[in-house]
Amino acid sequence: MDYRRALQQALDYIDDNVTNEMSAAEIAEKAGYSVYHFSRIFTETIGISVMSYVTWCKLQYALYDLSRGKRVIDVAMEYGFETHAGFTKAFVHWFGFPPSLCRLRLQVNPPKRTNVHLLIHKFLGGDTMIPHIFEFTPFSVVGDPSRHTKAGVKSTADAPTFWNTIDLDYATVLTELYDRFPKSKHFEISMCTDIEENTGEFTYLLGRGVDNPEDLENVSPGMTRVDIPGGLYAVFSTPPSAGDYIQAAQDTWTAALLDWLPQSEFEFDEARQEFEYHDKRDHGLYFGGKLQIDICIPIRQREEELRKAQLRSCC
Repeated sequence: MDYRRALQQALDYIDDNVTNEMSAAEIAEKAGYSVYHFSRIFTETIGISVMSYVTWCKLQYALYDLSRGKRVIDVAMEYGFETHAGFTKAFVHWFGFPPSLCRLRLQVNPPKRTNVHLLIHKFLGGDTMIPHIFEFTPFSVVGDPSRHTKAGVKSTADAPTFWNTIDLDYATVLTELYDRFPKSKHFEISMCTDIEENTGEFTYLLGRGVDNPEDLENVSPGMTRVDIPGGLYAVFSTPPSAGDYIQAAQDTWTAALLDWLPQSEFEFDEARQEFEYHDKRDHGLYFGGKLQIDICIPIRQREEELRKAQLRSCC
C-alpha cells in the first residue's frame, strides 16, 4: 500500500473519532501497518509523533468550540482530557496562549478534514506571516471611550478598526486630541476593554497616543487615560488595502494568533493589553492611498525557551 494513502486513512480515522480515546496501535491497524512501522513512517513523513498529532487534532476542534463560547472545562472533558489543568497545559504547549484567550479573542472557522499533503507542509515547513519584534517604551492612550454591544466581540481582535463601522466622528475627535497633546509623536491606538462576556458589551477606545510627559499634564478630568506599560510586542502590519480594510485587519489577527504564535518561541502575555496602532499609513498618505495599520500582540518567551537561554548562559 502506498504509505501516503495509508497515512490519509489514519488521518481520516482520527478526524472521525476526535472525541474518543485512541492509541497508536489502534490507528496503525486502520492504516494497515504494525505500530512500530507506522509510528516510524508517521513521524518521518509528518514531522511529529502520531500521538502528538492526535493531541494537536483534538485541540484544533477544541479551539473552534471555545471560540463559539463553550466553557473550557466542558471542552476539555469532551475531547478526553482528564483535568482542566491538563487541557490548559496541552493547549498552551501547542498554541502559545491559554484557552481562555481563544474564547475571548478569536473568530475561528470549523476545522476541515485533514489532507496529508497539507499536513506535511504545515509541520515540515511552510510560509507564515513574520512580525517585527519590538520593545515598546511606556506610553498612554487618551481619548473618549464609547460603550457598545456587538455579537461575538470578546476583545480587540473581534472588532478590528471598529471606529470605521460606527457613528464616530473620527476626524473631529483626533483633531481635538492632537491640538491638546502637540508634543507627542503622531500615532493613535484602538482597543477593546471592559468586556462583559455574558452581554457582549464592551468599551471601545480610539485614542491619541501620548508619549511625552509634558503632554500628560494636559489630560482633563473628563478624558479617559489608559497607560500601556510597554514591553515586548509582536507587531504585524496589515496588507495595504483600499477595499475591505476591516477584513484585512481581521485576517491579520487570525494569522498572528493561529499561524505565527504557535510556531514561535513566544507566548501571549496576558498581563498586558493588545492593541491596534494607527499612524500616517492609516490616513491614505502611502501605498497609493491604500490603508495599513499594525496589530500589536504582547509576548513573552515560552518557559522552555527561557530555560534553554539560561542553560546557554551558564555554559
